[in-house]
Amino acid sequence: MTVAGPLRQDSGKVANWVRAHPIGAFLIWFFVVGWPIAFVPGVAKSALGVELPLEPFIIAATWLGLLLPAVAVTWTVDGVAGVRELGRRVLTVRAAVGWYALALLVVPLVGLLLATILVGPPPAAFPTLVSAFVGGLLVQTAIGFLTVNLWEEVAWMGFVQARLQARHGAILAAAITAVLFALQHVPVVIDNGPAILIILPIFALVAVPFRGLVAWIYNRTGSLLLVGLLHAAGDATARGGYNDGFLARLYDTSDINLLPQLAELVVGIAIIAATRARLGAPARAAKAAQAGPDLAGSPT
Repeated sequence: MTVAGPLRQDSGKVANWVRAHPIGAFLIWFFVVGWPIAFVPGVAKSALGVELPLEPFIIAATWLGLLLPAVAVTWTVDGVAGVRELGRRVLTVRAAVGWYALALLVVPLVGLLLATILVGPPPAAFPTLVSAFVGGLLVQTAIGFLTVNLWEEVAWMGFVQARLQARHGAILAAAITAVLFALQHVPVVIDNGPAILIILPIFALVAVPFRGLVAWIYNRTGSLLLVGLLHAAGDATARGGYNDGFLARLYDTSDINLLPQLAELVVGIAIIAATRARLGAPARAAKAAQAGPDLAGSPT
């Protein structure tokens, strides 16, 4: 009994701190748990000369370092109702067909248009075009969506960006989340050495329009499923989760590797301009409902 009392008191203090700083608690969990997992292949290669596949560690880092803290902190701050609301947004499938077409096709088609302009028409026969669309886009989108991208967006859009948006507005929330989103990808680009000091700021800057595009779809539909689909289709435009993606099957050149990010940049800027940086955000009084229960007054 002499131990249980202080333990309960300490746990209560931790819970109160998490309720006061939900995003801070989430980020501590991510950088302490998620980052080390994602860094394992890079450390193994540089320190031990051992080549490890990156994908299993990225999946583990996503589930344990992003999804788990998003759910745990939501439960601590908003209780069961908050977790149910988060789950409801993941399972929101009712939306016009046009939203699904947009999420699945906008980045691949803009990427293909940019590739045609910058590199030339794809020198591919009809069977290759079918393979690129089915095996490169659809299959790789499905793999990325189920293993990583949906769960990334549950954390980044459904938890972090939605809360920031409720307090700071849509465009500032997109900019802040873009920086955090860029930091998430440090383990993937760390092997670029000192060049990472240039790559990372560029990544963060380019990610702002992407996070704006993500926010617009989320604010208009309330669906994290559609957001995850957009993210997965973007990743599958160059290289999918485990194989070559859409453009990589059409062009036998590394010149197209950055075109999906350029496509996201172009589309995101267009959405930001068209919405005057409002990104379809609801009125101030309704923002808490978009972020989740009891979030209107929750500090970040």
